[in-house]
Amino acid sequence: MSKEWERFWYPFTATTVIARKLVPLLLFTLGIGMFIWAGREYYYWKRPWAVVPEATLGVLSWAAAAYFFTLLPVIRAGEEGLQVRRWGLFWRQIPWHAVAGVEKPAQIDLLGWSESLYTVYAWRTIAGRRGRVRRDWHRRRVPVFRFSGHIGGAERLLSLIEEHTAEDRAGPGEEEGHGSLASAEGDQG
Repeated sequence: MSKEWERFWYPFTATTVIARKLVPLLLFTLGIGMFIWAGREYYYWKRPWAVVPEATLGVLSWAAAAYFFTLLPVIRAGEEGLQVRRWGLFWRQIPWHAVAGVEKPAQIDLLGWSESLYTVYAWRTIAGRRGRVRRDWHRRRVPVFRFSGHIGGAERLLSLIEEHTAEDRAGPGEEEGHGSLASAEGDQG
């Protein structure tokens, strides 16, 4: 890998061990227990309709276990933009010009230990009639991923995102506009 990436990930603490490993393991085990209970109900009582609640709870607990694997992303920042990996297989790439900003929607305070939650937004163009993409100013902000302040180097990641979004706001469009305004004033004077 010739490109230089700064990597931001969650430190190996008790919180991340619980969220990454213990809770999914417990939910998966609960799902197995629900399926065994459903089998027992069917075998002893010969009631196929009695299996539905236990089987549904088993599937829901497995879905919750899978959801916990997506909670803690690994983030890389480089010259081209951000890369986010949630499922462990693929990196999702977001170029800097597409990043719309970052906001802190919530802060959790648990017995004196506070943690901030951040949402990174990206610009998405809105397709019009017949699938045509409208102009650049016809776009909206959509949430791309969330991370908490517990991530290693969260301040650095926030400063990188704000720095690059500030560069995009004060990019070539504004400089050209100021130049044309100055030339228009010069023509009048």
